[in-house]
Amino acid sequence: MCSDENGAPHAVRYLNAQLAVLHENARRCLDEHEQARTEESKHYHALAEYTLQKPGTSDIAFQASFDKPELDFVCDHDAILHLRLSNCRLILDSLRPGRSGQDARLPNDLLLTYRLGFETRRIVGNDSKIGGYGSTIELVILDVKNATFVTAEPEVSVGRDLLVKYMNDYLEFLHSAGHHVLFSLPQFDQRSTPMPIDYSLMGTAQLWVGDIHGVTVEQINTYMSSVWLKSAMLAHGGATRTSTDWRSRCLAEFDTLSYGGDRYGKFRVKLGPPHVDILCSREVIVYFNIDELEFFKTDDFSVGPERKFKEWKIAMVVNVLYANEAGGHVVNIAFDLSHARYHDIASEYTGLEEDDEFGIEYWKFVVAFFSEEYLTILESTRYHIIYSRDTRWEAMSKLTHTTHEDTDGSWWSLELADTSGASSRETVQRTKMFGFDQVTAISQGSINAQFSALCANIQSIFYRWKYEEFFAASFKPMTIRLLSNNRVIVWVHMQGGHLKTLREWVPWDGSMKYEFGEWRLAFEVELKMCSQTELEAASTEACKKTPAYEKHGGRSDRELQHIYLDLRNAEYIHDYSTFGDMGSGGDNRSSILKLQAVVYYLTQFYFPAICDDAQNVISSMPMWKSGSSLPSYALTTIAFQVYSKVEITRHNWAHVTAGMEPIVVVFGMTGFRPLPSKHLDYSTAWIVQGNKGFSHGTISISKRVFIEERLLNLLSRVNALTTMIPTTPDAFQAFHGVKLQPWAEHEKRKDRPSKWELQPTDGDGTLKYLWEHSEEWRYNLKGNSNMMSAAQGISCVTRNYVELPTAVKQGALRIRISGKVELSLTLQTEQLYTAKSSVSWSTSITVQTIGSGIKVNTLGSHDPVFMKAEFTDGGASKFRNPMDMLREAFPAKVDLDELVQEINAFEGAWQYYYPLANAYSLASPVFNDDGDLLFELRRYGTSNARTPNTPSSAISGRSSPIPRPRIGRPRSPMSAVPKTPKSPGSRSPSSPRSPSRSRPAALSGEFRSLEARDD
Repeated sequence: MCSDENGAPHAVRYLNAQLAVLHENARRCLDEHEQARTEESKHYHALAEYTLQKPGTSDIAFQASFDKPELDFVCDHDAILHLRLSNCRLILDSLRPGRSGQDARLPNDLLLTYRLGFETRRIVGNDSKIGGYGSTIELVILDVKNATFVTAEPEVSVGRDLLVKYMNDYLEFLHSAGHHVLFSLPQFDQRSTPMPIDYSLMGTAQLWVGDIHGVTVEQINTYMSSVWLKSAMLAHGGATRTSTDWRSRCLAEFDTLSYGGDRYGKFRVKLGPPHVDILCSREVIVYFNIDELEFFKTDDFSVGPERKFKEWKIAMVVNVLYANEAGGHVVNIAFDLSHARYHDIASEYTGLEEDDEFGIEYWKFVVAFFSEEYLTILESTRYHIIYSRDTRWEAMSKLTHTTHEDTDGSWWSLELADTSGASSRETVQRTKMFGFDQVTAISQGSINAQFSALCANIQSIFYRWKYEEFFAASFKPMTIRLLSNNRVIVWVHMQGGHLKTLREWVPWDGSMKYEFGEWRLAFEVELKMCSQTELEAASTEACKKTPAYEKHGGRSDRELQHIYLDLRNAEYIHDYSTFGDMGSGGDNRSSILKLQAVVYYLTQFYFPAICDDAQNVISSMPMWKSGSSLPSYALTTIAFQVYSKVEITRHNWAHVTAGMEPIVVVFGMTGFRPLPSKHLDYSTAWIVQGNKGFSHGTISISKRVFIEERLLNLLSRVNALTTMIPTTPDAFQAFHGVKLQPWAEHEKRKDRPSKWELQPTDGDGTLKYLWEHSEEWRYNLKGNSNMMSAAQGISCVTRNYVELPTAVKQGALRIRISGKVELSLTLQTEQLYTAKSSVSWSTSITVQTIGSGIKVNTLGSHDPVFMKAEFTDGGASKFRNPMDMLREAFPAKVDLDELVQEINAFEGAWQYYYPLANAYSLASPVFNDDGDLLFELRRYGTSNARTPNTPSSAISGRSSPIPRPRIGRPRSPMSAVPKTPKSPGSRSPSSPRSPSRSRPAALSGEFRSLEARDD
């Protein structure tokens, strides 16, 4: 034995020798002592014979004689125990009381194999009798109590389960008898270095296991092949348009020139997919398959190599760490590099001869590199993770996004808890607009539902597309996941198709035609905003064939703004892509070329075709540039952002809980007011999902715009018409000369505002506004004249109310408007005379959710109700009838037409925000705690997604040669892009896609053409 060799084979022989000696002692015990077979002595001979009796009797249930046991070691954690039964007697039904049982004679020389774990323990001592220096006794402790049955040879057909049960009892007895502890090689020599013992490197048995905590070896190798494919794509330039860092390519390709050192010589290596065999739950053998290895004399790798090798396989034994996180949703298995070592027996070196002196030197370089450096490099790039699964991502990736038909609306009961954990009522009440006049929040699900609507049209580019004879595919709906910083993950889901591979980065006529199945490729893109002018410069005339353009395009007083997916600069994400029919086996180079080609055709032809027809626009909004009389909800400044509570990136998006997904918010100002901020701060999730777990979105109009500038301003006119002012009396005519006059007609009042005032809340779920005006005067007449001494008085008090509910009930919002005028007259002579009357009125404007939209109705009478005059005794002759006075001055009907017309703007399709496919309508109106008006967005009418009238771009691609792709490079501004024609390789910006269905007008009247302002 040498100190530099692996002592594991010697240790195994030593351990088996102990077992053989112990077995021989047990056999001799039985042969030489008649009393040995007593219950008290059975532990002495357990390695040679074992008998189990029926409970409560002396009858035999199981009896076996054993040959010497043997151990094989799989790794540093698991061993194989072989137990050979020279003869065995098994009684069936022996455990049932009152049953004699059937004697099942098992085969002689039955070999049973068990897998068990083991540990080593060291006992260190210092005894002068040994030599006055530290000595070590190493124990091998076998976990025989938890051994797992593996095989029986020959196979046992009768009584197998009972045999396994009795043998488990036997193994437990071996443990209690102390036969589970053995001594490893002695270490009493003070002059020598202890021999290393590594059972994993013996390679004498290939009893590998099939899984690590339920993760199969096939799953691990499939994952490693997928990660390798990503690295290979980077190495071959198929996933990026810029040169990639060597670390990203190192799983598929490595060279010492990029690495920056020649400690291991000067070489370049191309690798196939790595794979593993599982030794145990804590240890694996990983194989690095070298397709091509080249050694060079100098740093100039363009010169031919000195030596070239192919089809080498380097094996390493590595410990692994298993992690189960996030409540069982995330499973990771990674290399533990603290104990990695080269496995020579499992390695293969095709073409290397023992007498090849230079070849052996090169071999030493490579082995040293993989043993000392390579695994550390893999760890630095996270390639040391050999398996990763997040079931949250899988669940999300399988979601089907459909447009929900919800007649009652997802807000029908705001007491229901929504999926974010907060009640829907809280979600609404706590929304904050932070000074913006209008906020539109669009859910991620709504955008996906819009793509589903587009894909349903068989003429759509989202349903089927081809590029000449090189590529063709049919598609399932495109889906997206929103990220922070206005980023988006876009999945292109292909149901199947065919492709030809590339040569020199152009489609190759000579390629075979490869069929492919269901692939789902992920790309990260930026979400951007552009004007209609910029859109027209980057797309075809199709961008004008949209409902948004038909309503608002070509106007001097406004211009459309578009939010679009920047598909022209899409970055391929391998980690979230799946390839249903491209497994871990087969031709590795073919897999690379197929994936390269698909990514190429999508990024260089398919995405530009979508952009050319402006079908990458997810929303369009008109923005007014000039005008003194604008529509009530016309935005004059617009901005947008992806809105979320925490930062969401491509690395953590799958961790977001339901209901807390990022959303797109579009916010702006009316009346040419500047934006208070470039960012909407977080308040609540904005999207209410309490009923069916889905909502297209929410729109909020600020209290300042709807209540103060519109509703209360319009109702101030009602105040002016219903507020009564007494005229100045003529003392000689007394009350017969007094009359009432409306505020609107009073010479000194009509130009003064009649403003509403918000009242303190009393917790009844309403916002209350009050208009109050009181005029009272008294006229006293006294003296020595012959005129009658008297005191005359008049009081007129007007109180009007507006009540706005902060809770929606059954999809309806009721605005209650009411008022009352109280008139009283007094005359004090020798006695007091009084007269009084009043007029009251009340009506409600109901904004009712019906189907997919709202309907405005008025409830209650607009006609005033006059109270009959009340007089004290004799007072009727002293006064004018106060009821007549009120009837003469008060309007015959309270006119709310202007207010109803204002609210009618919310009926039908909403014309201030256009999604990419189906228009939105407003539903379920409600006020939040701040008095802002919120609506739920629903799909308006039936689906009528636009299909471009350019089949050449929608169904098939262009045929001009395309230069090598360079995905990810910053592009020139949109304004710098030529309009048309564009070569396939030109750097044009993403051409957004506009909404695609016509919408009926929702606003009455016409927008006047005004001068455009200079931007």
